[in-house]
Formats: sequence, structure tokens, C-alpha cells
Amino acid sequence: MRTSVLFSWVDSLQITTRRQLFRTLALGGGLMLSVATAAQTPAVSPDSPLPGLLAERKALTDRYREASAQRHSLFGNKPSKKDLQEVVDALQGIVDKDQQIVDVLNRTAQAATTTSARLAATTTHLETSSRDDRNLTAQRLSELTNEAENLRQREKQQLAHQRDLEAEVAEAKQGHFVRDALIAGLAVLCVGLVVALRRRK
Repeated sequence: MRTSVLFSWVDSLQITTRRQLFRTLALGGGLMLSVATAAQTPAVSPDSPLPGLLAERKALTDRYREASAQRHSLFGNKPSKKDLQEVVDALQGIVDKDQQIVDVLNRTAQAATTTSARLAATTTHLETSSRDDRNLTAQRLSELTNEAENLRQREKQQLAHQRDLEAEVAEAKQGHFVRDALIAGLAVLCVGLVVALRRRK
């Protein structure tokens, strides 16, 4: 009689515990998927607690497998209440560890989002600065081009003025030469007249 009551108690315990197990597994399923995805992500910083948490989770998973494999010969090779409690404890540890891992992933994602926003702001600032620098450089280049063109025009004007001055100087020299020639001719003529007058006397 006691044996049948004990078996019915174990069976009811197993049903209740199985429901808890299924509920716990359902809760942990999504977390395990995100953990698996995170484990494949190469961008883990050296000081990240994620590798340690994953190692702890693996130890808890091994503990769960060992607890699930236990069978008690007294109950017809079925798990005892203690065995089932160890399974539940192991699963609860896995779920708790998954929650810690998810918290780390959320913090990492938040930090990545913050870093991404900071990089986007920096990129925007650099693009604006680069555009302003390009505009300033183009404006300065235009000013320098205008200055160079003005200098060329001034040089042309100075060359033209210099040619005019050289032409005036050449003309003045030619005028001086003609004048000097006339003066010399008149001087020779005067000397000739003086000599002729003296001979007549």
C-alpha cells in the first residue's frame, strides 16, 4: 500500500516537475538562441564578461544533463524527488545564467548603439568640416586666381607703358641727334663764312 502511494506521489511529482521543466525550457529557448548568436559574433571586447558567462552556462548545462540522467532503483529506475529537484535547480541556474548573458548582450548592444551614434555624429561633423574646408579652399583659390589675373593685367599695362616710354626716349634721342647735326652744320657754316670774310679783307 505504501509502495503504491509512494509511486503515485512520485508520478504526480514528476508531472508537476515536468510542467515546470517544460515551462523553464520554453523560457530558456529564446535566450539560448540569442546566446548562440552572440557566441558566434566575433566582436567581443577582451574585458567582456560574456566568455566567462558562456563557460559557466556550459557547466550548468553539463550539470543538468547529469541530473537528468540520474535514476533511482527504489522507484523502478525512475527519478526521485531529489533527482527532479536537482534537474529543476540546474534548469533554473541555466535560466538565471541566460538572463545574465542577455543583460550583458543588452549592455553591449546599448554601448554599440551609443558608439554608432557617436561615430555618426563625428562623421557628420567631419563631412561638414570637410565641406566647409573645400568651400573655403575653392573661395581662396578663386581669389588667388583673380589676383593672378590682375597681376597679369598690370604687367601687360606696365609693359605697354614701358614700350611707350622707350618709344618716346628713342624719338627724343632721334630729335637730339637731328638738332645736334643741325647745330654742327650751322657751326661749320659759320666758321666757313668767317674764314671767307677774312680772306676778302
